[in-house]
Amino acid sequence: MDKTEYPTQTRKAARKRLRYGNLSIAVVLLLSLLLQISTPTKGFAQDASNLFTEGFEGEFTPDPYCKTGACDVPTGWGVWFIPRRETDPTGINFQPQYTQIRAANRVKSGSAAQRIATDYSTHTGGIYKIISNVKVGAKIKFSAWGQSWSTNDESPISARPSPDIKLKIGIDPMGGSNGQASPLNGQVVWSDEHDAKDAYTQFSVETEAKSQTVIVYMYSTMRDPVRHNEVFWDDAALDYTAPPPTPSPTPSPQITATALETAQPGSTPEAPATVLATSAAPASTPQASGGVSYTVSEGDTLYDIAVKYNKSVEAIKRLNGLSSDLLSIGQVLIIEAVSQPAAALPTPTPTPVVTATITPSTGALCVQAYFDNNGTGSREPDEPLVPNVIMNVTSKGVGVATYTTDGKNEPYCIRNLGVGAYTVAAIISSAYLATTPLNDTIVVPGGAAAQFSVGLRRVSDGNLVISTTGTPQASGSAGPPPNVLAILATIVGALIILGVIGFGVLFFMQNWKM
Repeated sequence: MDKTEYPTQTRKAARKRLRYGNLSIAVVLLLSLLLQISTPTKGFAQDASNLFTEGFEGEFTPDPYCKTGACDVPTGWGVWFIPRRETDPTGINFQPQYTQIRAANRVKSGSAAQRIATDYSTHTGGIYKIISNVKVGAKIKFSAWGQSWSTNDESPISARPSPDIKLKIGIDPMGGSNGQASPLNGQVVWSDEHDAKDAYTQFSVETEAKSQTVIVYMYSTMRDPVRHNEVFWDDAALDYTAPPPTPSPTPSPQITATALETAQPGSTPEAPATVLATSAAPASTPQASGGVSYTVSEGDTLYDIAVKYNKSVEAIKRLNGLSSDLLSIGQVLIIEAVSQPAAALPTPTPTPVVTATITPSTGALCVQAYFDNNGTGSREPDEPLVPNVIMNVTSKGVGVATYTTDGKNEPYCIRNLGVGAYTVAAIISSAYLATTPLNDTIVVPGGAAAQFSVGLRRVSDGNLVISTTGTPQASGSAGPPPNVLAILATIVGALIILGVIGFGVLFFMQNWKM
């Protein structure tokens, strides 16, 4: 069909729509350009009060520390996690997967964030960054935004999440263990903990640099191996305030002998306009009369003068307050001081006796394992102890003590431990699932005891809340789970309702035909 067949008005309307369309596209492109110019870009920044800013937008590189799967972090960062042991329960302490994520609901700002995730398993780990050339004494503040997603299905929110999800960030102001990252060494200063489920929460921690190298950490842990256990980090920054400069001591100006000689009694001599920086005069002015004195002439040495007057070099230096053997021409040295009458000694004021409170230098660490029958994470009075759980206690990677529970004499206290941080790790049978962390860093105080408890449930018990009378019930005698009964009741009720509706519809149709 030739274009001449179209009415003139139709062609004009088409051209008008085309012009409006092109104008709209131009306006959209212009607005996009303005937004790109005005929107701040995330990434590394360096200024007078900032050591680094990380937006997780740039290049990610693999960390060889991981053994399987993805292990990608921003350049300059590393990964850490508690490795799984053969004795760990099913689904506990697996290596997480580290990736860059660009999903809109998992990014705080910009277009990307750090993702740390495990499927059908738990992890304790995170990422870290080592910062060098920090001024000792500087005030440093680390901040970051974190979010967790824990669900036993594919829900975009945390549905039936793993309990005890904990996110936090920390600073090691002493630079790790021999320069190596060590998040559980007890030196790390941690922020408050939050679960931050489905919404970004800001974490912040401040401390003072005690080394030219500091290490910042991101930490996450959870309890149950649900379908998705994922953590996201974004917008991290490390700011600092440099320590104030140490003031230099101001040297006291030396006063020449001329000024002293011309000063009138009762007046204060003025210091000369020019300070004699090269003067080697002793700190105490030699006595002008009485005793024995000597004026230094060219070529004199302390040794020669000491021999001449049958004195030792040290005695002359001590009498004249000299700190070196250097002498200056014309300097007056005291060889023998004038004998002064003994002055009456003042009556000493009795010093009050202060009784100091001495903080004990040792403490204790008490450990126990128990059946957490109601799944609360804390031991109730009727919850029995669990035997054959191995408790390993270490300090900075060195073994301190090992104890195996007997289920009768716990809490068991390891005594005479030096005040400080200790890492406790519990080793349990594969027949149990832990309801509390299996390892933690515990600070032992002076003259007191710290506690470490491990809650356990039998794998066969599932998620049942067990009512105990001293011994946990077997899963077979507890009856069907309450949630199963609720589901069955709902299904039966729905079938009844559908039956009534169907009967009503059938009755209406039969009467309508009549």
